[in-house]
Amino acid sequence: MSQLDYNDLVAALQGGLGDAGETDIITGVSAAIIQFGVGLSIDAAGLVLVPAATGFIFNGISVQKHKAQENDAAKSQYEIGQAVSIMRKGRIWVNAEQAVNPTLAVFLRHTANAGLIPGDFRVDLDVANADDISAFAKWVSVNTVAGLAQLEINFP
Repeated sequence: MSQLDYNDLVAALQGGLGDAGETDIITGVSAAIIQFGVGLSIDAAGLVLVPAATGFIFNGISVQKHKAQENDAAKSQYEIGQAVSIMRKGRIWVNAEQAVNPTLAVFLRHTANAGLIPGDFRVDLDVANADDISAFAKWVSVNTVAGLAQLEINFP
C-alpha cells in the first residue's frame, strides 16, 4: 500500500537521535521502568535507572527504540530487566523543563517537584532538585518555552 499523506510527520521524538553525526551508544540493564530520552544513573549493582537523589553518577540518556507497547499503560518504554540503549556521545532530543539555549548550563532532575519528573533536563538547580551535568552536556537548541530540545552529550 502506498503512503498518500506526508503532512503528518513528527519533527522529533523524545529520546530520538538529533542528527546523523557520530554517536556512542552502550547497553545497560534497567533496574526500573525507564522512559525514552531521560537522564540515567547507575546503581551499586551496575544497573541503570533514573536518578532519585543528588550526588548520582550520570551514565547517559536513554535512546528511543521502535518497540512494541508491552505494558498496561500502552506506552513504549524499557521495562525492568530489559537491555537499555544509552547514549554517551552525540545529539539527542530530550524534554527541557524551561527555555534553553547553548549559553545555559544543563541540569538533570533527580527529585520530582510540582509535576516535574526525574530524568528530565533544565537550566538550574530548581531548589536543589537537579544536579549540574554541564561537564558532559550542552544545549544545541534555542527554545523560548519548555518542551523538546536537542542536547549534545560527550563523555570523556
